[in-house]
Amino acid sequence: MTYRIAFLGTHHPAVPTLECLAERNWVACVILPEKAGSKNDELLEICSRNNLSWSYELQAIEQYAPNMILAANYPNIVPTQFLSAYPCINTHWSLLPRWRGVHPTAWALINGDCEIGLSVHMMEREFDTGRILAQSSVTVSPDTRIEELHTTLATLQAQTVLQVLESYQDTGRLEGSEQEELDAIYVPQRVPDDGIIDWTWSTKRIDAQIRALPVPLYPGAFTYLNNRRLIIVSATPAPSPEYFCTAGQVVRRRANGDVWVKTGDTCLIVEKVQWEGDDTPQTAAKILKRGVKLGYNSQQEIALLRRELNAMRAQLDALTKVQTNGSGKNS
Repeated sequence: MTYRIAFLGTHHPAVPTLECLAERNWVACVILPEKAGSKNDELLEICSRNNLSWSYELQAIEQYAPNMILAANYPNIVPTQFLSAYPCINTHWSLLPRWRGVHPTAWALINGDCEIGLSVHMMEREFDTGRILAQSSVTVSPDTRIEELHTTLATLQAQTVLQVLESYQDTGRLEGSEQEELDAIYVPQRVPDDGIIDWTWSTKRIDAQIRALPVPLYPGAFTYLNNRRLIIVSATPAPSPEYFCTAGQVVRRRANGDVWVKTGDTCLIVEKVQWEGDDTPQTAAKILKRGVKLGYNSQQEIALLRRELNAMRAQLDALTKVQTNGSGKNS
């Protein structure tokens, strides 16, 4: 069997997989999501280097007469007409049915998964369902950051896809197992505000959130200082016993530039921080003094808004008085 694959994908997760398929001359066409913009650049380079036809339009698939559709990090729904016309395979960066949805690797890191992997599965109408054809995983260490994980998974994905395709060539069957619906976990697309740190969480959980949302790849895990957003660029769990104290308070400031912040159980060593809108990280001790409390202070914000409102009222009263006096003189 000679493959003519319609490849759907974008960004770095898809790059090694497309390269492997192109090397074997298995690609009929490449379909890219137009909204991805510059995230398509690496795939466009592969298309140019290998003289691959590409389009933004899914409907263009038919003119290239593929015998399979393979999606890798493709964000759009594949219409039912294609699901019934071709074998349609998807890759998803989780060990399905765990972490069905968007940004699965971030959710897996935040939740402290020790094994994070990918699934190659048959497409169905609903996202991330369908028979599992193959899965591969990596062991996650306590200091694994998401960018390292993505690099590893991108290579592992290409290897796993090739195993599936080579098996299909040999047997003529796409054999797999049904997903266990009772084990399914669904997660939504993350938005920047999801990065807020709750200092009552455990140190392990806060550390995982920081490693899962590094700047500039992501908006970053953040807190507030005097109600101004402060991004935690790098941190690590402190060698501290569990004890009770005010969560979010800076309890130690060291000469090397880092600070210790009390969490819900132990302490977190905050090394680098940066203000929202500022691309320059600073050592934490330059901004955070011992005793300050991090986190959003609603009472402080209310007091500030009241002062601003009173100032506006005073300005309005003064303006009204001037207008009244002016009207009296004119009369």
